[in-house]
Amino acid sequence: MRKHLLLVIPACTLLTLFSFRFITDKNKTGSSNDILEERVSIACAPPPHSDILPDASGRYAPVFPGWGHYHYPIPTSNDSAQFFFDQGLNMYYSYHLTEALASFKEATRHDSSSTMAYWGQALAMGPYYNGYFYKMSPGVLPVLQQMNEAAANGTQKEKDLANTMNKRYSDDISDAKRSELNRAYAIALAALIKKYPADADIKALYIDAVMLEHVWDFWKTDGTPKAWTPQLVAYCDEILKTHPRHPAALHYQIHLVEASLHPEKALHSADLLKDVLPGVPHMVHMSSHMYQRNGLYTKGVDVNKTASSLIVQYDTLASNLKLGVFALTHYDAVGTYCAMNANMYEKGKEMSGHLHHILTTNYQKNLSSTFFQYLSMMPMFNAIRAGKWNEIIAMPEPAAELHYARLLDNFGKGLALVRQADTAAARQKLQQLQALMKDSALRIRNMPFNSAIQPATIAEAILKGELLFAEGKRDAAIRSLEAAVTNEDNLIYREPKEWPIPARHFLGARLLLLKKAARAEQVYRQDLIHNPGNGWALLGLHQSLLMQRKLKEAGKYQAAFKQAFATADEVPHASVY
Repeated sequence: MRKHLLLVIPACTLLTLFSFRFITDKNKTGSSNDILEERVSIACAPPPHSDILPDASGRYAPVFPGWGHYHYPIPTSNDSAQFFFDQGLNMYYSYHLTEALASFKEATRHDSSSTMAYWGQALAMGPYYNGYFYKMSPGVLPVLQQMNEAAANGTQKEKDLANTMNKRYSDDISDAKRSELNRAYAIALAALIKKYPADADIKALYIDAVMLEHVWDFWKTDGTPKAWTPQLVAYCDEILKTHPRHPAALHYQIHLVEASLHPEKALHSADLLKDVLPGVPHMVHMSSHMYQRNGLYTKGVDVNKTASSLIVQYDTLASNLKLGVFALTHYDAVGTYCAMNANMYEKGKEMSGHLHHILTTNYQKNLSSTFFQYLSMMPMFNAIRAGKWNEIIAMPEPAAELHYARLLDNFGKGLALVRQADTAAARQKLQQLQALMKDSALRIRNMPFNSAIQPATIAEAILKGELLFAEGKRDAAIRSLEAAVTNEDNLIYREPKEWPIPARHFLGARLLLLKKAARAEQVYRQDLIHNPGNGWALLGLHQSLLMQRKLKEAGKYQAAFKQAFATADEVPHASVY
């Protein structure tokens, strides 16, 4: 088998795919009581199209630029089959599943006897990390048949990999036993690790398989790992010791530790990932998962801008795949979150404005989802973070049927009215917010994350606390802000976070106004555990230390917050405006 160098992949997709179904409130009757349940295919990769068609030249996939040089040799004498297999595997590791499937089909076009090319198709058509409600496509069954026929004449490793892939599926197209099949597949891969201990990709596939059993579920909200997490982290470490630029290990390590209290563990992987696969939108974007978790918000803005340009390039390059550019909504959302935390208001305004435009013009149907309603309100959160109260008051109200968006609109405008000393009008906004909280749709959990009522309770508690503080009811105000902190700590991690401005920033600022500097210090230190390197918390900590005359330590944090806001439109005067 000839060896050759790869250069690979590209540009882009990642997507925040949502599907929906209607369920009926069993306590009521009639179709008018149907409640929308969001079925989330989280924010990073679309399902592959099982009906991928070739382009006018008969090609299923182009040569995608920028996917690096990672090579997994397969038994074939055809260099093109090997090349497109490698491209497909790198795409799969990157959560570009349509691109992966197309590449594996292209490999089959060049070598129709290749077991691994069919194996790759079956891999790409299976469950995926950002597809919580996956259902098997009937199209996978003929692919498995072709794989098994080819494997009859294949090597022992091909036979083993094919047999393992067979564990992932059944002939029941309803896919009723998906959880059991996922478990059987993971167990089979664990056995292959023992048989082929030097094969880093089998280990990577095992990590992927177990991650699919526990989607976005690796850490408890108090920062302790779930039972399955330590082994997966250890396997990533093992792969990276021998293959420091392995695309899957770099990618999976980020997902495995991003919700932990030690996100710095994967910061090096983030830096490598965007350089190892510089043309792959999702991999470039993935580095921002670590940048925003380690306080490197400016870098997070930059890589999401790059990812956005790559996805447009990619959609243009492979028009037969009908990829689209919906992933821009995710890149813009995370980019806005990073800009807010760096106090880069103008950059956040640009990205959140683009996000709002895409959602309200091209993807209006997605606004049935409370999460997308939240994303559509990113312009308001960006303005709140920067204290642009007049701009907030002038923002148009969301459509009447978008209850969660209107709730958040009331939060932002209520807070702006508090800052403008119009407490009577602010209280009306609080009451309107509370009325919207009665919508039962807000209590439907957006699997595998939170229900909208959870961040809604944070909004209510912050606005109530700020209003009470403005009215001179200081003790009640602090209790309300403390309740917001508790509610925020109970959120399941997501990116961007479903509550983007930490409640501790409000609480700490009010404690400082009450001259309770020691308590404020504790609040900001705790926030820095949850949000390492965050400039707003560093500023608050500096101010609390200064108030206590801890001048040496205060000086250290002064330097830290100035560095954190090095690219800010302005350095803020407190942890909230």
